[in-house]
Amino acid sequence: MQFTSIILRSITLLMLFLLLFQVTAHAQLDEVTSLIKEGYYTQAISKLTLLSESTKDLEKLSRYYYQLGEIYYTYTQQYPEALNVFQSILNLKAAGLPIPEIYLAYIKVGDVYCRMGEHNKAIHNYLTLVDISPETHFVNKIGWQRIRDIRTALNDITVQREIIKTYRGSPIEAVAIFQIAELYRNHSQLNQPEKAIETYQELLQKHPTDMLAAEAQWRIAHIRHTVLHQMSLAIESYKKVAEYFPTTNYAAEALFHTANLYRQEEKYTNAINVYVKITDEYPNFWNMHAVYYWSGYCYEKTQNNYGAIKAYKIFLNVYLPTLDPVYLGQISMYDKSVNEVIELIQNKVNTISEELPIREFAKFEMAVEDGNFQKALSIGHDIMLNVSNSQITKSIASQLPSIKHRAAIQKLRSQIHHNMVNTTEIIRAQLHIATIYERELLDYSNAVNAYRKVVEDYPESHFAAEAYYRIGLIYADILEKPNSALKTFNSVIEKHQNSIQAMMATFQVGEIYRRLHRYDEALNAYKITTSYPERELYLSEGYKDSYADRALFRIGRVYFEDKRISESRNAFEEFIKNRPDSPRLAAAHIYLAVINAKNGENKVSVVHYRTAEKLLKENTIQMRMVIDEVESLGFLSEDTILNKIQERKNRLINN
Repeated sequence: MQFTSIILRSITLLMLFLLLFQVTAHAQLDEVTSLIKEGYYTQAISKLTLLSESTKDLEKLSRYYYQLGEIYYTYTQQYPEALNVFQSILNLKAAGLPIPEIYLAYIKVGDVYCRMGEHNKAIHNYLTLVDISPETHFVNKIGWQRIRDIRTALNDITVQREIIKTYRGSPIEAVAIFQIAELYRNHSQLNQPEKAIETYQELLQKHPTDMLAAEAQWRIAHIRHTVLHQMSLAIESYKKVAEYFPTTNYAAEALFHTANLYRQEEKYTNAINVYVKITDEYPNFWNMHAVYYWSGYCYEKTQNNYGAIKAYKIFLNVYLPTLDPVYLGQISMYDKSVNEVIELIQNKVNTISEELPIREFAKFEMAVEDGNFQKALSIGHDIMLNVSNSQITKSIASQLPSIKHRAAIQKLRSQIHHNMVNTTEIIRAQLHIATIYERELLDYSNAVNAYRKVVEDYPESHFAAEAYYRIGLIYADILEKPNSALKTFNSVIEKHQNSIQAMMATFQVGEIYRRLHRYDEALNAYKITTSYPERELYLSEGYKDSYADRALFRIGRVYFEDKRISESRNAFEEFIKNRPDSPRLAAAHIYLAVINAKNGENKVSVVHYRTAEKLLKENTIQMRMVIDEVESLGFLSEDTILNKIQERKNRLINN
């Protein structure tokens, strides 16, 4: 079980316990809960203030203070007031307040200091928490983890700011700005959502056409929605995502959240208009089952029964049969089985339409034959609504997955042809078309052609770097044309040297040479990869992944595969020493265990196996990396890895 997950669950359980106690043991808080839900924060604050002034019960007072602090912190962003309230809870320690509530107050004080940008005070606060809590208590571990995360994030910001100075005006500057925003955004790091928004806005101002711009605008909207609870500003920000970046995957997601916010505000007509926009313009949206379900709900609320029946039937007949039950949470039915959902929706619908006549199916086939996939998708949905258990529905169902993606391509091409988007969005649309061919339709020939159109029409655009890179991957991984892949990757490196794709392409060059057993050339490519600024991916448990991390690990692998055992050993030892946050630590220890066993150093080998074993038991990320990186040594599946380590370890001990 992952350490971070344990911590988060522990905090959540403690907070839920306190909140549940408030609601069930104190009827007065029912009114406060309703006020918060309806957005009447000033009235809720007044109510809690009166309750706190009227009680002499220590634990009730603590809980009133806690909820008051949460309103200031979570909903109104009045951080000095939140700090005063949570510190008031700490002042109750001498009066005998139970220590779990004191611990929670320290955690909340640290959160508030972070929101205020007072990270040194936050660290000092967490140091106090670890001093007063037993080493075995989970809050002690939380305190140390928060301290490490804050210090690491502050150091990372310094690094990213130096990158900005060096690569000002380039795509790498955009990546660095985005990285800083992510550090501010993450609660486990600097926890400054307002500062994150400010930084994302800086990226949008300086690099409005960068590939990260759409995600930056999305992040702004999502922070306002889920962290700051600024619903009007969230809707406005989500609309900007759909307006400025309509051909990206973020656009449909932003519209979906916009519609849901309207629905929650009981503005059902507004919500319906947005849901319809999603179905019209983004037919392959991953969450389409929820779009149709909530459309039906809103039509029902507005007494549009025909619209409700149509939407519910699409949900019931098209999406629910193949829907993974985990996605039922998207329609607030996570506690129901698929059969229960079927029964519920069928009770709403009441009747099943008669089978569509053969001529409707002929229209569907004609639309497909003519290449009018948007029309075919609409006809296919209508047929699936009204025909059950027939060869027709089976035939259509088998074609719809492909048709919905081709309809999306058709829509994108229409936007380009009719000049419905600006130049940047034309490039995005063309890139999106290529991506659909590659990832959804697995049509690699058309994917390469679509990517080449980006390269040929807009060779200077940074989107061309991504197009080149994707072509290289297709040649390398799918079509198995290493020479073509090398030529394409080198085009990225030469023509877009300051792009993130140049770094990734350099790594892929190393991968190709490694597979071709051209080890010296592979080593050179990996070493060049490490010279680029890192774009880190923050994983659970505090692990960080990057291409530099992968390249440094691959250097050890190449030496091993080339039977240069001494160099391999040095490389992996340096890797473990210098990359303490790598998700490949367990894999590196396994390589060292194998190397030491080959050299007859059984005791050292056992130590490395034990270290790997401990890492693998605690973290699924380490397990996944072992499967990816150590397969050639016989570590093939998650089910057998720990057993194989145990067998090798025992064999070494007994020798």
